[in-house]
Amino acid sequence: MAKRPLTPRESELVATALFVVGTVPYAGHIDRLESLTLRDIADDHLTGKLTSADAIEALDQYIYVRRHRFKNVTPHNLWTLDDRTEQEALRHISKRPELKKGQTLNKRNQPFQVGQDIEFKVDKHIDRGQFRIYIGKQQGYTCKAQSKEREKLKSISGWVTHVDLKDRLVFVNVTDFGRLAIEPSMKQEFESMSASMLGWFATATIPSEEDALLAKRMIATLQRRDQPYWFTLTTALNHPRPEHVKRWGTVVNLLVKASNGDQKAIQTLETQEDKYFKDAFIRALRSLHQEMTKQLN
Repeated sequence: MAKRPLTPRESELVATALFVVGTVPYAGHIDRLESLTLRDIADDHLTGKLTSADAIEALDQYIYVRRHRFKNVTPHNLWTLDDRTEQEALRHISKRPELKKGQTLNKRNQPFQVGQDIEFKVDKHIDRGQFRIYIGKQQGYTCKAQSKEREKLKSISGWVTHVDLKDRLVFVNVTDFGRLAIEPSMKQEFESMSASMLGWFATATIPSEEDALLAKRMIATLQRRDQPYWFTLTTALNHPRPEHVKRWGTVVNLLVKASNGDQKAIQTLETQEDKYFKDAFIRALRSLHQEMTKQLN
């Protein structure tokens, strides 16, 4: 059976391993990594905080914690990979543009982005309950919007709230609900909570119950979209992916329990901390903290 190609994260892991043993330079490899954890290990080795042996141990631990992600590269064979596998990994990495720490690779091209202003011609409308639903086509996608006004409009202007790539659907909001500004007092709370959450990642200090509950409310806002500032908050978090947000909800629920002294929750957090897209969560919280701090000043 043919060998499965390396995944993007496996390629990053191999490139980092080659860097810490001195085979490849930092420029052109580590500056193209998307993983915050791998870049932290490489940066600590570069600055002398980690010896080569310490960096090797850190990478073995990285694989162990995320073992469900790695099929081709495991702790026992990372340091004895054949040249062909190493070259395959380096090809994947060197083709990428340089990334600033915290940046992600460009998403797949698609005609519509959430938050984008859009206008489409109405082909038909349906009355459902107190709403009138307007339907039209644009660039091969079906656009849907609803309004309580129940007017017979020939075209609709609004902004995209959701794109379903599988069914090629675009959902459009004709009001500003979702894009409204976050109140100053709420910004302060989000700023404090994001600092507390980032502190937990850095030092394993459990956030206060108040901060953990606010993080839980933040996750609910992203999922339910029931607050007038849900999209404003989504933008501040740098547009996290829905599947990531769902996993973050699991860990935030554990943090709420842990903040009340639940030992089982604390133990679960310690042993499974990397099962919920840790890098993406840190990236989103840093973005939120920066945005809230900027807006408060």
